[in-house]
Parts: sequence; structure tokens; C-alpha cells
Amino acid sequence: MQAQSELLIESDKICQNWRFFARLQPKSHILPVLKSDAYGHGLLQTAKALNRAGVEPLVLFNVEEAQSLRQAGIDCQLWLLEGLLPEDMEQAAALDLTLACIGFEQLQAMAQYGQARQYRWRIHLKVDTGMARLGFKPEELSTALEMIERTPALCLRGCFSHLAASDLPECELTRQQVKKFRQVLELLPSACDELHLCASNGILNGIMPELPYARLGIGLYGYCGVPQYADALQAAMSLKSMVLSMKEVPEDNPVSYGGTYRTTAKTRLAVVPVGYADGYPRALGNLGDVLIRGQRCPIRGRVCMGMLIADVSHLPELQCGEEVILLGRQGNERISAAELASKINSIPHEILCNLGKHPRRRFVQEAATSKSECD
Repeated sequence: MQAQSELLIESDKICQNWRFFARLQPKSHILPVLKSDAYGHGLLQTAKALNRAGVEPLVLFNVEEAQSLRQAGIDCQLWLLEGLLPEDMEQAAALDLTLACIGFEQLQAMAQYGQARQYRWRIHLKVDTGMARLGFKPEELSTALEMIERTPALCLRGCFSHLAASDLPECELTRQQVKKFRQVLELLPSACDELHLCASNGILNGIMPELPYARLGIGLYGYCGVPQYADALQAAMSLKSMVLSMKEVPEDNPVSYGGTYRTTAKTRLAVVPVGYADGYPRALGNLGDVLIRGQRCPIRGRVCMGMLIADVSHLPELQCGEEVILLGRQGNERISAAELASKINSIPHEILCNLGKHPRRRFVQEAATSKSECD
């Protein structure tokens, strides 16, 4: 049976984006960030593609993600960003991970666990330089370093922070964060050399390129917040469907739930079997477009749970079953996650993560191998 809609993930484009950043900042190890199901692109499939390309370490968010990769046979270095809860320590120790340490409570718990079981943790200290989220305050770092030095169960391998506005390299917040992180680096022992600050936009804006590591998140999947680089990246996700049904309605006819759109003339409408249950934003009703025959067709009325309605009056020869692109390229037109996000006051990250929950994803590896797999 042919799927009415499917999400296509092109793994070769993910690898190509990684290579672009690796060339752009050759003195740094570029760390691919695969948290949140690889931003909707499939954690396991993305990890396998990068693993085949020899890329490591892979950066994850939590122990659950690490467990799924280890069970699938991924044995490369895995770094976790989120920190660690006491109930996850036994599992984390069995997975051979490098772990972010985000505060004294975690540091003490790891020390106690390691001393009791003759286990030595590899840790990166997370420092809060201005995000007000996770991490030690800079003024707490000396105390943390003293504790680590006297605790054999703790092996300090690295230190990192996170920029709150890396797309604005000259703003005061970014300047202050960079200044604080430079001050932090002066306190670290020489063996603590796995240092990283920048994510995708920070790399593109050239913030502290001398650091040995940089984290590649949204840029890995083809998006960034630095306009001059947008065309250099390749979006790895696309969403396609088909025309399910068509009908003509008269002028002043309400369309979809609530009648939020009324036709201004006789109108030809096409029903597309994609809706918010597939991760497509409900907020794009009366705002978004779809692509049919390489032309934009505006969405009329509210997006439904499993359907939306598009105006195809300018395509009089259109037939049921023809291809519809909701995300991606068709002919000379393209709809990007950045475009969808801009219409609903969101960001590409959210669009990709939500669409990644689509019930049918098809993963395509490099064209040369002609391999694909579905879940």
C-alpha cells in the first residue's frame, strides 16, 4: 500500500553539513549533537550515518538516548549534555560515557557512587556564564575544582558553557559570556582540555574558534541563524503527501473548522492528508503554503488533525494522487522549516522536532549505496 504521506530524511545531507562545518573551523573537533531524536531526524539512523563516516564523539542529551545507541551497537565515544540524576548512575556507568556535571549535588553523588564501586567518572563541568539554566556559577568553580582534585572517582576531562545569543556575536550578553568563559579557562588544570562553548551559530560567527571542540546542533540538519551561510547548508528533512480529494465551492463559502476562511470567488480546493497529528503546525492555517506542480498553493482555513485544505484554483488540470510538498523542494520552489517557523513565531528547531514524530519516516543513505530503511 502506498503511503499517503511520508517524511524523508536524507542522511547524506547530514554528513555533508558536518563536513562543511569541519572545513570551516578545521582546528576544532566538530561535535554532532543528536539530542531529541536528532532534532526529529532519527537518533539511531543519524548516529549510524555519522558513525560510518568516522565521526565521533557523538553528543546526546540523556542516558536514555545513550542506552538506545549502545543497544544498537554504536560503540564510539558518547558525550551527554544534560547532567545525571542519582537513579541513572548505575546505568550511566555501564554505558561508558563522558558526562556533563551541572552542580554540586550531582558532583557529590557521582563521587560517592564512584568511591563505593571503584568506578571513575569522566566528566565535563558545565558553567553557567549567562544562560541561567544548567551549570555551576563561575564563582563556584574553584570549590568544584578542589573537590574534584581530592576525589579519585572523578576525572575532569573538559569544561563547557552555552551561549544564549550566539546569532548576535556583538551583543553585550554574548560579549559577557565569552569574557566569563575565558576567565573560567584560566582556572582549569592543563589535563582538562575538552573545551567547548559554541553551537552552530557561534561557529559561523567565529566566536572563540581556537577552542578544541564545538557543538553542531541545528546546523547539522541544514539550518542556521546566520543569513550568509544559509544557502551553504542542505536541509535533510522533507515532507511529502498527495492530493486526496478535490471540489469546487462558490464564493463566500466557509472552509474548514470554524469557517475562519471564506472564499472570495468560486474556488477549487484540494484536501491533503496531513495535519497536526503528523507534527504539521495547526497555527499554519490561513498562513502556510504547499507546493503542487512546482507552484505555491495557500492553505485555506484551519489545519485539521489529519488533513488540511489548499487552494488550487490556479491548477485546473490537477488530479487526485498528485504529489504535494509541505516541506522541501519541488521544481524551482522550496518551503523550508525556517519559512514555516517565521510564519508562526517559532524556530526551525521546533518545526523539525515536531515533524519528526510523523508516523512514517523514510531514511535514505548516500545515493551511491541506493539503500533506504523505514520505521
